[in-house]
Amino acid sequence: MRIKRQQLLTAAQIARESMERNRVPGLAMALLCDGEPVQMETLGLADPARNRPVTMRTHFEAASLTKPAFAYLVFRLVDAGVLALDEPLCEYWSEGLPTEDPRFASATAAHVLSHATGLPNWGPLPLPLSFAPGTGFQYSGSGYTFLQQVVERRTGRRLDDLMQAEMMDPFGMEDAALIWTRPLNRTLAATWDDAGVQEPQRKSARHTVGLAPNAAFSLYVTIADYPKFLTQLLAEPAFAARVRAVRNPAGHGVTWGLGWGLYEELLWHWGDNGGFKSFVCFDPDTRDGLLIHTNGANGLSTCFDVAAHCTGFDFSNIAAMVAGAE
Repeated sequence: MRIKRQQLLTAAQIARESMERNRVPGLAMALLCDGEPVQMETLGLADPARNRPVTMRTHFEAASLTKPAFAYLVFRLVDAGVLALDEPLCEYWSEGLPTEDPRFASATAAHVLSHATGLPNWGPLPLPLSFAPGTGFQYSGSGYTFLQQVVERRTGRRLDDLMQAEMMDPFGMEDAALIWTRPLNRTLAATWDDAGVQEPQRKSARHTVGLAPNAAFSLYVTIADYPKFLTQLLAEPAFAARVRAVRNPAGHGVTWGLGWGLYEELLWHWGDNGGFKSFVCFDPDTRDGLLIHTNGANGLSTCFDVAAHCTGFDFSNIAAMVAGAE
């Protein structure tokens, strides 16, 4: 996949047309070529009640784009010998398991990152197990939160502290946060439902209880933040091979690697926290990629419209897989 440079001139117009069609009030996007951002756009409104436009300082809930960032942290911890990808997580911590099903005893970090634990996305504890770990695909935020608990126990540090030290500070992600911070009271975009009706202003991530960080969904970012993470990934030649070491079939020709969806040459992920929708993809060979954040419940349609325009790539199978995943 390549970003078509001639399409960059009309990317904003295509985005505006799709935003109007899908009742998406605001959008921020970043386009990368050869591993570096070449264009950033902020369009529409973050809060029309205050006549506040989307800007480079507007925060979005990255939602499940948190998961690839957490996966990168897990790789760092594996390299440091803190845990192993293929060791059963119950060997590290056997208390507070998310399920009573004895088959879960074989679940590993690799199973979590490739959505192969058998755990559902969310639900009341104890959770049912749909299949033995390593024998199927089921998108699971609850698997990520359990791996987070293992990581925190092994390191003796809370996830937000780990992410700040290992990623956000080194990569210069100055406005990113894994928990609610005071600036978010002023800078977090408002959201719209699928009928185009503004929702109540959020005071924390949709699923968050209190101020606890969550590896599955609680990352807050501006459009300037996540591209710094992508730039780092694209500068690491071995990263894509590491992600692709696992290919768990997820339907519609999509497989799931370690922390990322895989489709043809692409690594990709989507985010869905209700009124916040986002999409990221990149090609490790061309080192081209894109990132889009929106604040409307229909925002994924706009993400796919803009991504297809800028790349000429067919995202229909990815969209179909996403539609059936949550």
